[in-house]
Amino acid sequence: MNDANGQPLSLGSGFFVADGLIVTNAHVIEGAFSGTAKLIGSDERSQILGSIVVDRHADLALLRVKSSAPSLPLGPNENPTVGDHVYVVGNPLGLEGTFSEGIISGVRKIDKDTILQMTAPISPGSSGGPVMDGTGSVIGVSVATFQDGQNLNLAVPVSYLSKLLPPTARVLTALAPQGKASPHEESMLAGIGARAESGVIIADFHMDYNGDYSFRLSNKLPDSVNDITIRIIYYDTSGALMDFENYYYLGSIPAGLTKTVTRTDCSGCWGKESSRAATYYRDHTKVDGNSSDHTFDPIDTKHIELRVVSFTAERSQKRD
Repeated sequence: MNDANGQPLSLGSGFFVADGLIVTNAHVIEGAFSGTAKLIGSDERSQILGSIVVDRHADLALLRVKSSAPSLPLGPNENPTVGDHVYVVGNPLGLEGTFSEGIISGVRKIDKDTILQMTAPISPGSSGGPVMDGTGSVIGVSVATFQDGQNLNLAVPVSYLSKLLPPTARVLTALAPQGKASPHEESMLAGIGARAESGVIIADFHMDYNGDYSFRLSNKLPDSVNDITIRIIYYDTSGALMDFENYYYLGSIPAGLTKTVTRTDCSGCWGKESSRAATYYRDHTKVDGNSSDHTFDPIDTKHIELRVVSFTAERSQKRD
């Protein structure tokens, strides 16, 4: 997902439930103006046309896309039993198509709502991925994890998703930042876990002709964060992946604050000269016998993608 300036905002997972209709978490698209989706194993990106319905309380969203794939069948609305085996597919830390196994370790009640606790691991980038039973039927949607726990992961039961599937066509709504949730819209997960996204947002990315850059890191979590790993991905003028490098920010960002960082903040951590060379990429082709220089302009940051890969949260005070 991208912000109003076309900068990367978040990365999540999803799955098809009907022709051209995919499911993900509502928090994955929060604040987004645009976005794309791609199938596992394919380089083709499909534009997200807009949302069909967004349920902020259950943290679910149905999105219309310009592509299609076989839909995953939905399981029965009854909650699984503790001890049942489950299987999760997602893109943890950007590792596309990761498949993991676990069990249902709890069926938790939160006021009038129900949430599934499972041991199948999820990480940043897994939000919105399907949680399936042994038959391949979806029984839940990955949504959050306890950063301080030992493999404590959460999923929204499929019954919440079944209520959102449109019996008839619904109005397509363009993506746009959503305002502050009203009390009845507040996520049923509020205060019990950390979203499977990092909670650290990247914005205002700029690069100069020397390959040096700066950007802003905003900590959206209620705890301080440090040891932030950011992956900087370079694409050529055709959109194909060229190279990547990791940026390691070792400082601390207090809860709710923003830090502007530059390449010089990361002295000594650039292990790949080839990725730096990518900032000077030139695609030389010939058109009608004449040379044509298709320049990758470093200022044109649409060819560069930034992702938050990992971070460490430091709880400032004990919270129930």
